[in-house]
Amino acid sequence: MSATDSTNGTGETNGSNDADGTNGIGDANGTDSTIGAEATNGTDDANSTSGMDDRPPQYAPGPHTPTPAVAAPAGSRADAITAFHAGLDGPTWNIAGWGSAELQRVRFEALLRAAAYRGGSVLDWGCGPADLYFHLRSVNRSMNLPVDYTGVDLDPRMVELATSRGAPNVALLAQGHAPEGRYDYVFASGIFQFADPEDPLYYLTILEHMYDISRRAVAVNFLSAQRPEAAKAPDELYVDPAVAARFAAALTDRWVIDHGYHPQAGDFTLALLR
Repeated sequence: MSATDSTNGTGETNGSNDADGTNGIGDANGTDSTIGAEATNGTDDANSTSGMDDRPPQYAPGPHTPTPAVAAPAGSRADAITAFHAGLDGPTWNIAGWGSAELQRVRFEALLRAAAYRGGSVLDWGCGPADLYFHLRSVNRSMNLPVDYTGVDLDPRMVELATSRGAPNVALLAQGHAPEGRYDYVFASGIFQFADPEDPLYYLTILEHMYDISRRAVAVNFLSAQRPEAAKAPDELYVDPAVAARFAAALTDRWVIDHGYHPQAGDFTLALLR
Protein backbone atom coordinates (compact mmCIF):
# COMPACT_ATOMS: atom_id res chain seq x y z
CA MET A 1 0.00 0.00 0.00
CA SER A 2 2.97 2.22 -0.41
CA ALA A 3 2.19 5.42 -2.26
CA THR A 4 4.11 7.44 -4.75
CA ASP A 5 4.85 10.93 -5.89
CA SER A 6 6.60 9.72 -9.01
CA THR A 7 3.75 11.03 -11.16
CA ASN A 8 3.74 14.46 -9.58
CA GLY A 9 6.16 16.06 -11.99
CA THR A 10 9.18 16.16 -9.71
CA GLY A 11 11.15 13.76 -11.82
CA GLU A 12 12.34 12.06 -8.66
CA THR A 13 12.13 8.39 -7.89
CA ASN A 14 12.00 6.53 -4.71
CA GLY A 15 12.15 2.84 -4.11
CA SER A 16 13.21 0.32 -1.61
CA ASN A 17 16.53 -1.38 -1.50
CA ASP A 18 16.63 -5.13 -1.74
CA ALA A 19 18.74 -7.55 0.24
CA ASP A 20 21.82 -5.64 -0.90
CA GLY A 21 20.57 -2.42 0.64
CA THR A 22 22.21 -0.06 3.04
CA ASN A 23 24.12 -1.23 6.07
CA GLY A 24 22.92 1.42 8.47
CA ILE A 25 20.21 3.82 9.38
CA GLY A 26 21.90 6.87 7.97
CA ASP A 27 23.46 10.00 9.37
CA ALA A 28 21.18 12.66 10.76
CA ASN A 29 23.69 15.37 9.88
CA GLY A 30 22.52 17.61 7.10
CA THR A 31 18.84 17.08 7.71
CA ASP A 32 16.46 19.66 9.10
CA SER A 33 14.72 17.93 11.97
CA THR A 34 12.49 19.30 14.68
CA ILE A 35 12.25 17.66 18.09
CA GLY A 36 9.52 18.33 20.64
CA ALA A 37 7.33 21.39 20.33
CA GLU A 38 9.66 23.54 18.27
CA ALA A 39 8.53 24.95 14.94
CA THR A 40 8.80 22.62 11.97
CA ASN A 41 11.39 23.19 9.31
CA GLY A 42 10.05 25.28 6.46
CA THR A 43 6.84 26.27 8.19
CA ASP A 44 6.05 29.68 9.62
CA ASP A 45 5.92 28.51 13.26
CA ALA A 46 3.87 26.48 15.66
CA ASN A 47 1.22 29.21 15.68
CA SER A 48 0.13 28.38 12.17
CA THR A 49 -3.64 28.00 12.06
CA SER A 50 -3.96 26.10 8.81
CA GLY A 51 -5.73 22.76 8.89
CA MET A 52 -5.69 21.94 12.58
CA ASP A 53 -8.32 24.53 13.55
CA ASP A 54 -10.83 22.34 11.74
CA ARG A 55 -9.84 19.16 13.53
CA PRO A 56 -12.40 17.28 15.63
CA PRO A 57 -12.47 18.07 19.38
CA GLN A 58 -10.62 14.87 20.29
CA TYR A 59 -7.48 16.30 18.66
CA ALA A 60 -7.29 19.29 20.98
CA PRO A 61 -4.14 19.24 23.16
CA GLY A 62 -4.61 17.45 26.45
CA PRO A 63 -4.14 14.07 28.14
CA HIS A 64 -4.11 11.27 25.61
CA THR A 65 -6.57 8.42 25.90
CA PRO A 66 -6.53 5.44 23.51
CA THR A 67 -8.92 5.59 20.59
CA PRO A 68 -11.07 2.75 19.29
CA ALA A 69 -9.52 0.62 16.56
CA VAL A 70 -9.45 2.50 13.27
CA ALA A 71 -10.78 0.86 10.16
CA ALA A 72 -8.83 0.31 7.00
CA PRO A 73 -9.85 2.72 4.23
CA ALA A 74 -13.08 1.93 2.50
CA GLY A 75 -14.73 3.02 -0.70
CA SER A 76 -13.09 5.50 -3.03
CA ARG A 77 -9.78 5.92 -1.17
CA ALA A 78 -9.15 2.17 -0.93
CA ASP A 79 -10.18 1.80 -4.56
CA ALA A 80 -7.79 4.57 -5.58
CA ILE A 81 -4.93 2.87 -3.76
CA THR A 82 -5.45 -0.54 -5.34
CA ALA A 83 -6.17 0.90 -8.79
CA PHE A 84 -2.99 2.97 -8.68
CA HIS A 85 -0.77 0.00 -7.86
CA ALA A 86 -2.56 -2.29 -10.31
CA GLY A 87 -1.08 -0.28 -13.16
CA LEU A 88 2.52 -0.66 -11.97
CA ASP A 89 5.01 -3.42 -12.67
CA GLY A 90 8.75 -3.97 -12.95
CA PRO A 91 11.08 -3.63 -9.95
CA THR A 92 9.44 -3.77 -6.54
CA TRP A 93 10.18 -0.11 -5.83
CA ASN A 94 8.16 0.76 -8.93
CA ILE A 95 5.33 -1.62 -8.01
CA ALA A 96 5.26 0.07 -4.61
CA GLY A 97 4.79 3.36 -6.43
CA TRP A 98 8.18 5.06 -6.04
CA GLY A 99 10.16 6.48 -8.91
CA SER A 100 13.54 4.99 -7.92
CA ALA A 101 15.20 2.72 -5.41
CA GLU A 102 17.40 5.53 -4.10
CA LEU A 103 14.69 7.88 -2.89
CA GLN A 104 12.71 5.11 -1.24
CA ARG A 105 15.90 4.15 0.58
CA VAL A 106 16.24 7.78 1.69
CA ARG A 107 12.70 7.66 3.05
CA PHE A 108 13.31 4.39 4.86
CA GLU A 109 16.40 5.88 6.46
CA ALA A 110 14.39 8.93 7.53
CA LEU A 111 11.76 6.72 9.16
CA LEU A 112 14.29 4.72 11.16
CA ARG A 113 16.33 7.78 12.10
CA ALA A 114 13.31 9.75 13.32
CA ALA A 115 12.06 6.77 15.36
CA ALA A 116 15.53 6.19 16.88
CA TYR A 117 15.22 2.59 15.72
CA ARG A 118 17.46 0.19 17.61
CA GLY A 119 15.89 -3.17 16.86
CA GLY A 120 12.68 -4.68 18.11
CA SER A 121 9.31 -5.76 16.77
CA VAL A 122 8.08 -3.84 13.73
CA LEU A 123 4.67 -3.40 12.16
CA ASP A 124 4.92 -2.25 8.54
CA TRP A 125 1.46 -0.73 7.97
CA GLY A 126 0.84 -0.72 4.22
CA CYS A 127 3.83 -2.94 3.52
CA GLY A 128 3.43 -3.20 -0.25
CA PRO A 129 5.97 -5.74 -1.57
CA ALA A 130 7.75 -5.61 1.84
CA ASP A 131 10.77 -3.64 0.69
CA LEU A 132 11.07 -2.23 4.22
CA TYR A 133 11.62 -5.77 5.51
CA PHE A 134 14.71 -6.17 3.32
CA HIS A 135 15.96 -2.77 4.36
CA LEU A 136 15.54 -3.72 8.03
CA ARG A 137 17.31 -7.01 7.43
CA SER A 138 20.33 -5.14 6.15
CA VAL A 139 20.23 -2.59 8.98
CA ASN A 140 19.78 -5.23 11.67
CA ARG A 141 22.60 -7.32 10.26
CA SER A 142 24.94 -4.41 10.94
CA MET A 143 23.74 -4.40 14.57
CA ASN A 144 23.82 -8.19 14.86
CA LEU A 145 20.10 -8.26 15.61
CA PRO A 146 17.28 -10.44 14.26
CA VAL A 147 14.37 -8.92 12.34
CA ASP A 148 10.98 -9.20 14.07
CA TYR A 149 8.72 -8.08 11.22
CA THR A 150 4.98 -8.02 10.56
CA GLY A 151 3.49 -6.50 7.42
CA VAL A 152 -0.11 -5.71 6.53
CA ASP A 153 -1.64 -4.37 3.34
CA LEU A 154 -5.15 -4.00 1.96
CA ASP A 155 -4.08 -5.02 -1.56
CA PRO A 156 -4.08 -8.82 -2.09
CA ARG A 157 -1.56 -8.44 -4.91
CA MET A 158 0.91 -6.78 -2.55
CA VAL A 159 0.45 -9.43 0.13
CA GLU A 160 1.04 -12.19 -2.42
CA LEU A 161 4.14 -10.48 -3.78
CA ALA A 162 5.61 -9.80 -0.33
CA THR A 163 5.04 -13.41 0.72
CA SER A 164 6.56 -14.76 -2.50
CA ARG A 165 9.73 -12.77 -1.80
CA GLY A 166 10.15 -14.43 1.58
CA ALA A 167 8.91 -11.65 3.86
CA PRO A 168 7.56 -13.19 7.09
CA ASN A 169 4.24 -12.55 8.81
CA VAL A 170 2.54 -10.65 5.98
CA ALA A 171 -1.25 -10.53 6.08
CA LEU A 172 -4.16 -8.93 4.28
CA LEU A 173 -5.71 -6.00 6.13
CA ALA A 174 -9.41 -6.26 5.40
CA GLN A 175 -11.41 -3.12 4.85
CA GLY A 176 -13.15 -2.19 8.07
CA HIS A 177 -10.41 -3.67 10.26
CA ALA A 178 -7.23 -2.39 11.88
CA PRO A 179 -3.99 -4.18 12.78
CA GLU A 180 -4.08 -5.92 16.12
CA GLY A 181 -1.40 -6.47 18.74
CA ARG A 182 1.38 -4.20 19.98
CA TYR A 183 4.75 -3.51 18.41
CA ASP A 184 7.91 -1.71 19.43
CA TYR A 185 7.78 0.31 16.21
CA VAL A 186 5.00 1.08 13.74
CA PHE A 187 6.22 2.32 10.36
CA ALA A 188 4.22 3.49 7.35
CA SER A 189 5.80 4.71 4.13
CA GLY A 190 3.48 6.12 1.52
CA ILE A 191 0.08 5.07 2.87
CA PHE A 192 -1.24 8.62 3.02
CA GLN A 193 -0.97 9.32 -0.69
CA PHE A 194 -4.61 10.05 -1.44
CA ALA A 195 -6.94 12.69 -0.06
CA ASP A 196 -10.37 11.65 1.19
CA PRO A 197 -13.04 14.34 0.66
CA GLU A 198 -15.45 12.44 2.92
CA ASP A 199 -12.91 12.26 5.76
CA PRO A 200 -10.25 14.95 5.19
CA LEU A 201 -8.46 14.28 8.50
CA TYR A 202 -8.48 10.48 8.24
CA TYR A 203 -4.71 10.38 8.62
CA LEU A 204 -4.97 11.81 12.15
CA THR A 205 -7.24 8.97 13.26
CA ILE A 206 -4.84 6.40 11.80
CA LEU A 207 -1.85 8.09 13.41
CA GLU A 208 -3.50 8.03 16.81
CA HIS A 209 -4.22 4.32 16.49
CA MET A 210 -0.64 3.68 15.40
CA TYR A 211 0.55 5.48 18.52
CA ASP A 212 -1.78 3.42 20.71
CA ILE A 213 -0.34 0.10 19.47
CA SER A 214 3.32 1.16 19.61
CA ARG A 215 5.69 0.62 22.52
CA ARG A 216 8.58 2.84 21.42
CA ALA A 217 7.73 4.92 18.36
CA VAL A 218 5.63 5.52 15.28
CA ALA A 219 7.17 6.96 12.11
CA VAL A 220 5.30 7.83 8.92
CA ASN A 221 5.83 10.03 5.90
CA PHE A 222 3.56 12.48 4.11
CA LEU A 223 3.57 14.38 0.87
CA SER A 224 4.31 17.94 1.97
CA ALA A 225 2.04 20.92 1.45
CA GLN A 226 5.26 22.81 0.68
CA ARG A 227 5.80 20.76 -2.46
CA PRO A 228 5.83 23.04 -5.53
CA GLU A 229 2.34 23.53 -6.95
CA ALA A 230 3.42 22.22 -10.34
CA ALA A 231 4.38 18.93 -8.67
CA LYS A 232 1.01 18.32 -7.00
CA ALA A 233 -1.83 16.09 -8.18
CA PRO A 234 -5.48 17.00 -7.48
CA ASP A 235 -6.40 13.69 -5.82
CA GLU A 236 -3.43 13.46 -3.47
CA LEU A 237 -3.04 14.45 0.18
CA TYR A 238 -0.56 17.23 1.04
CA VAL A 239 -0.06 17.82 4.74
CA ASP A 240 1.20 21.04 6.31
CA PRO A 241 4.13 20.13 8.62
CA ALA A 242 2.86 22.72 11.13
CA VAL A 243 -0.46 20.86 11.34
CA ALA A 244 1.39 17.59 11.89
CA ALA A 245 3.50 19.20 14.62
CA ARG A 246 0.47 20.49 16.49
CA PHE A 247 -1.20 17.09 16.34
CA ALA A 248 1.98 15.37 17.51
CA ALA A 249 2.24 17.73 20.47
CA ALA A 250 -1.32 16.84 21.47
CA LEU A 251 -0.32 13.18 21.78
CA THR A 252 3.18 13.29 23.22
CA ASP A 253 5.91 15.69 24.29
CA ARG A 254 8.46 13.62 22.34
CA TRP A 255 8.14 13.92 18.59
CA VAL A 256 10.29 14.57 15.53
CA ILE A 257 9.62 16.16 12.15
CA ASP A 258 12.25 15.79 9.43
CA HIS A 259 11.62 17.97 6.38
CA GLY A 260 15.18 18.10 5.13
CA TYR A 261 15.87 14.88 3.21
CA HIS A 262 13.69 15.23 0.13
CA PRO A 263 14.41 17.22 -3.06
CA GLN A 264 12.15 20.25 -3.48
CA ALA A 265 10.75 19.71 0.05
CA GLY A 266 8.55 17.05 -1.52
CA ASP A 267 7.65 15.20 1.64
CA PHE A 268 8.47 14.91 5.35
CA THR A 269 8.67 12.31 8.08
CA LEU A 270 6.84 12.49 11.41
CA ALA A 271 7.76 10.35 14.41
CA LEU A 272 5.81 10.03 17.66
CA LEU A 273 8.05 8.75 20.45
CA ARG A 274 7.19 7.06 23.73
